[in-house]
Amino acid sequence: MKKLLLIFAVSFLSVLAVLTIFYPWLGFGTGLEQNVDNILLPAGKSHLFGTDTLGRELLSRVLLGGRISLLVGLLCSLLSFIFGFIYGAIAGWFEGVTDRVLMRFLDILMAIPSFILVSILCMSLQVILPFEDIFLKSLATLCLGISATHWMSLARVTRGMVLEIKRKPFVEAAMALGGTRTHILLRHVLPNMLGTLLILVALQIPTNILYESFMSFIGLGIHPPYTSWGILVREGWKTLSSFPHLILYPSLILFLTVWSFHIILDALKSKFRL
Repeated sequence: MKKLLLIFAVSFLSVLAVLTIFYPWLGFGTGLEQNVDNILLPAGKSHLFGTDTLGRELLSRVLLGGRISLLVGLLCSLLSFIFGFIYGAIAGWFEGVTDRVLMRFLDILMAIPSFILVSILCMSLQVILPFEDIFLKSLATLCLGISATHWMSLARVTRGMVLEIKRKPFVEAAMALGGTRTHILLRHVLPNMLGTLLILVALQIPTNILYESFMSFIGLGIHPPYTSWGILVREGWKTLSSFPHLILYPSLILFLTVWSFHIILDALKSKFRL
């Protein structure tokens, strides 16, 4: 049963990735074309997911929104890895006062509810960031805001592993030969912890996708005319009782995507015994 679920999860994410990238060239349209003659049509042969309030193909809108949601999920995981590794490596390498100060500051940040922290950061960055393009500003705001809360657990793991690895004989040998701290961290320490960190980073992708969807749902993320799964769910929520297909299909794709990531990551954790 687990093998079948894994096959389904891998197949679903593979097909979704291909469609979100190439759908405009596969006959699905761009998701931006409006047609007043096809407003709010239900799902059928000619419109697989139906159409929205402007007559746009909902399937194309879902795939267009998937580009943004998946991109945010991946970018946030990458930024979290960079922030977490640098912070944890500094704390673990220097130890002493530096370690205690950095860890106590991390404890304070982790005590703040992540939703509140992300909301405050998103609202603040909307004002601070100098981008004139609304889409780029919204995307950067989301990525920085979400990453600013998700690197902390990664930093803790990094610190613990650096403390352990730095006492290994091969690291002591590299230090005796005159290797710089940066060189030793990148060439000797990081490769020995990279597998664990990559699993932890991958675990954050579905969480980041959900965060992006929720932030866009409450109006602190991507703004129309651009779209994401969160915006599609918000638009569908307004007409839930009359046109349920507007919220059903975006929500279903969001659920299957997050669920598929968890199935694959659970299999990886079991394989590597993490």
